[in-house]
Amino acid sequence: MKHVITVDFGSTFTKIVVINMDNRKVLLSEKVPSSVSIDASIALKKCFELAKTVISEDELNNATKLASSSAAGGLRMSVIGLTDSLSTLAGKSAALGAGAKIIGNYSGLLTTEMVRELEESRTEIILLCGGYEHGNSSMVYKNAHMLAHSNIQVPIIYAGNSDLDKEIRLLLISHQKECFIVENIIPELDVLNVEPTQKIIRNLFLERITCMKGLNIVKEYFHNQLVPTPAAVLAAGELLSKGTDKKKGIGPLLIVDIGGATTDVYSFSINTCCEGAKLIGLKEPYGKRTVEGDLGMRESSGEVINEKYLNSIAEELEITEEQLRASINHRVENIDYLPDCEIEVRIDDTIAKLATHTAVRRHAGKMINTFNKRCKNVQLGKNLTEISKIIGTGGILVYNNNPLKILKSAEKKNESKEVLMPEEVEAYLDTDYVLFSAGLLSEIDEDAALEIMMKSIKRCWSKEKMKTTV
Repeated sequence: MKHVITVDFGSTFTKIVVINMDNRKVLLSEKVPSSVSIDASIALKKCFELAKTVISEDELNNATKLASSSAAGGLRMSVIGLTDSLSTLAGKSAALGAGAKIIGNYSGLLTTEMVRELEESRTEIILLCGGYEHGNSSMVYKNAHMLAHSNIQVPIIYAGNSDLDKEIRLLLISHQKECFIVENIIPELDVLNVEPTQKIIRNLFLERITCMKGLNIVKEYFHNQLVPTPAAVLAAGELLSKGTDKKKGIGPLLIVDIGGATTDVYSFSINTCCEGAKLIGLKEPYGKRTVEGDLGMRESSGEVINEKYLNSIAEELEITEEQLRASINHRVENIDYLPDCEIEVRIDDTIAKLATHTAVRRHAGKMINTFNKRCKNVQLGKNLTEISKIIGTGGILVYNNNPLKILKSAEKKNESKEVLMPEEVEAYLDTDYVLFSAGLLSEIDEDAALEIMMKSIKRCWSKEKMKTTV
């Protein structure tokens, strides 16, 4: 295996990375406009032509080829649990870790209105969970009953109390629902069992979703099953953080991926408890992903710079509110827009900084004062204060003149002490888009994937100076 070629099918761009496995170097990292809405092979062939600028046609044909996809906004899922702090949160964690985008989450008993929302939504998979082993059953069964009698026609995964496995399967199948039963996602208190759920989510992604996105015809070119891009990035981040048996990783870190519609945040660290606080809620995974669907550079830029902040941001940019509002509206209506003057560049930078700060703040845990003599503070969520490294990816960062300023906005700074954001970070940049590529490569060679990330990811020092490596 001399060369590995990795391809990522996105809604806007299809990316290709060509890797020489002998010296573990990236030979090519390029992108072309995506064609997944028509025929994914059109963009793929263009990528292969680019590959032939650095390797021969024979080497291209003999290369190991791996692929991921985030086309059409990724895999849209809805999660139904019993409580916000346990089963619903666990379901969201499993779905996000598998690369899904959560478009709906519900806790407690489903209502007619909730079911109607699900019926009218664009959800592609429903995850139903809740109840420890041999625990709650009545509420879980009632929720399954509501789904069974609905007009929902998407696969339903049940990952709750196994006492109900047979009943729920029979109930759903008897009403012509496609049903998958997996192990309980929270079998007991403080135990999170997400792998079985994530496995079935990825299988469903491959079998159903990729076909709907026009990717089915290109599967024959690849040696792996197409995986959701976020799942590949999650795998890469955990590898970079932990390392392998042969080489140490770089320790706790954050990854921020700013897109047109969403901002993804990944954290890789053991969740530590702040001094004097008690941890409550679901145990946080080492590798955690969150997706902020209202924070992005284009489709959701109006949510980032909303009416509440419009005046202060306009003053800071030295433009009128009307000018700023018009600029934001143009981005929402023209998602392919590229800034064409200095002020538009500054507006883009402002959106990116706000999206980064807000997304990391939402990802971070919180300290809550209980006003209790026995336990003054409780900690809910993940403590990011000890994370000192952040890696940025996405066009706004990779092609920015000063990505350091954007990534430094992940720091706590003026936030209250209760918000457990990083205090100070060293910023790095995924200039060659190797994160998805390394995540794919890690399935066949972890050491090579780690080495390639170490070589390719660059430290952001200043506007003028970039230094390899992590």
